[in-house]
Amino acid sequence: MNKSKDATRVANTSGQDALRSRVAACFVLAFLALLCLSSVTAATTVKDTTVTTVMSVPKLIFSLSSASIILAPLSIAAAVIAIFFLAGGKQRNVGALFAAVSFLACLGFLLFFMQEKSNNALYTPISDLLKEQGVKFKKRDVKEINAVFDGTAWVALAAIGAAVCAAFPALKTEQDRRRLGRELKPFAYIGPHLFFFIVFFITPAIYGIYAAFTKWDLYTEPVFNGLENFRTILLDSGNTYYKQLRNGLWNTVKFVIYSVPFCILIPLTLAIALHTRCRGNKLFQAMYYLPSLMSITTTTLTWRYFFNIDYGIMNKFLGSTANWFRPPHSWIMLVVVTVWWCAGGTMVIYQSALASIPQDHFEAASVDGANAWQKFLHITLPGMRYPLMYTLVMSVVAQFNIYGQPDILTGFAYQEANAVLLMYVYENSVKKQVAGISAAMALILGLCIMVVSFVQMRVLRSNTPDS
Repeated sequence: MNKSKDATRVANTSGQDALRSRVAACFVLAFLALLCLSSVTAATTVKDTTVTTVMSVPKLIFSLSSASIILAPLSIAAAVIAIFFLAGGKQRNVGALFAAVSFLACLGFLLFFMQEKSNNALYTPISDLLKEQGVKFKKRDVKEINAVFDGTAWVALAAIGAAVCAAFPALKTEQDRRRLGRELKPFAYIGPHLFFFIVFFITPAIYGIYAAFTKWDLYTEPVFNGLENFRTILLDSGNTYYKQLRNGLWNTVKFVIYSVPFCILIPLTLAIALHTRCRGNKLFQAMYYLPSLMSITTTTLTWRYFFNIDYGIMNKFLGSTANWFRPPHSWIMLVVVTVWWCAGGTMVIYQSALASIPQDHFEAASVDGANAWQKFLHITLPGMRYPLMYTLVMSVVAQFNIYGQPDILTGFAYQEANAVLLMYVYENSVKKQVAGISAAMALILGLCIMVVSFVQMRVLRSNTPDS
């Protein structure tokens, strides 16, 4: 009888937890919907003329104009994660955690934004209204813009607060507290990383994709222009940006083709050589790894100084008159600098992989009469297939994002012979203030990286024995 009552009590508790989780998920959905429907009202007075404008919160979030706005995407991302955990009804505590993060981020966004007295997103429509009324002014005359969110925004905040209350964990018994600690402990470790991942990767990526479809100069509010940027850089052959995309993307692809094989083979050779436990191998390992601890700026400037055509130490020592920073020698220098800088980290990965291969396999191969090359092909390489797969994909991705080496070594000299795509992205966005075009170029580069990485993963996995 007691066991039957306990089973009934557990079933009722599980049913209540599932119900509360689903109710909380509904509140989170209501929060997202209401936040999209909310707006902010801004007003200012210039030379005895008062103007008022209204802007929706989604448009405000994509205005890219305020530090406090960064809290809004964080709140939305946390709410989406909360729905993921709450909808299943089995991880209510985790869902409550992310709902609480969403609530705090939204509250901070609303309060901090209203305290800002100057905001480019609100300044643009207000300045247009002032000009329509014939007021002559300068930007410094707009000393204060008062912003107030409408009731829908505060109802949205109340909805996410209600979700926190509905999903609030039970703490009555010792079992409940242990369960809470067991479910939330992993997020204590990944929480900081997840926070920075959302703020500094997911949010900029979303903004970057949005900016690719706008006309934007980094200072005023972006204006959505659809596919115009892509039409310009992909189809308008007479446009400068069309030529920049092709030259930059082709130079990037050439650099990947030239550098990636050496970024794999040289660290692999060094790792195999050090794996023999030769005398002084620890010293050599430290020497090979040391360049990877330096910044790319330090590394590139050092090589530029050593091989300078006028006063370079290496040119004087070798008696060379070659200009190593002019094509075709510049490609050699770019590859050498890159490999020298990144070989150490890859070498350490390969050393770890080599150490994990059982020595019994090599001994058995020796008994069967296998030579060193046969051992390498049939034991070493298969035993390192996953580290090799990882480093190959990561090397391709890293070299597609090449920027520092060609920018410091050659820049746009020699008819832009070594100008890669990211150099054009930076030049156009920061110096020429055509951020929309630059974002479109960066998005195309990102799509190329995704396609190449996907193809690599498919090919490499299809060639593994246990795929």
